[in-house]
Amino acid sequence: MRRRYEGLENPGFRYLEEAEVKNPLLVVEEFFDATDLELFRQELRLLFSLSFSNSAYGQEKVYDRSRLMCVHQYTTRLIEMAWILLNDDYIDLFIREGDPFYQSRGMWRETSFIEVRKRLSDGVMKNCRVLEDQEINNVKFVFNDIFQYQSLSVWQDELDMILFYSLRSTPMSEECDNGHLSFAMYELLEKLLECMHVIHEVKIKSDAGWKVLPLDTDVINKDYNYFPPELMMGLYHRMLSLEN
Repeated sequence: MRRRYEGLENPGFRYLEEAEVKNPLLVVEEFFDATDLELFRQELRLLFSLSFSNSAYGQEKVYDRSRLMCVHQYTTRLIEMAWILLNDDYIDLFIREGDPFYQSRGMWRETSFIEVRKRLSDGVMKNCRVLEDQEINNVKFVFNDIFQYQSLSVWQDELDMILFYSLRSTPMSEECDNGHLSFAMYELLEKLLECMHVIHEVKIKSDAGWKVLPLDTDVINKDYNYFPPELMMGLYHRMLSLEN
């Protein structure tokens, strides 16, 4: 079976394993096996705040730098997975009318507002506080917006820079002129997180046709301890050159 993305330019995946490229839903399953959606949402917000806020912000916070590296890696993995899913015509991510997860209760941005109270009454989709109904019913709407905003390679580079500045005493907002991009990127990534929740509920927990991770699978990242040494050494040497 040939997938549409096989004929596209090599996107240069940085973190996905070969098995995950062939079956990208393994990335979703491993993500929720390792962390909690709301916890990760907070960690992602902290990563962006440290990168784009003034230098005093980081001095007032107590946090583990290694967690920032893990958040960066997981976010990049999810972006790479979203690129595959967007360009794969054979993975059905639609929620159709009549499905218990189908959303039609007024969470539509076309009406210029979102009724969060209605969504919060949904026991399964209450975690989806920024997605519109149509984006839950078809998460590829969100994936398309993500890559209309910027390409996969630009997302990878921007996330690297966000991590780099989150680890420095001087934030990106004081050295670069792209601070205005932070909100748009964070908004899209928060939507991506909620899409992961939708996929996990619909395609992994509820769809008996999808296989879970094999029992003998060795999952990296599961304990948040893995990140590529070449990236960390690159960040280290760059920080030294800037500070000297």
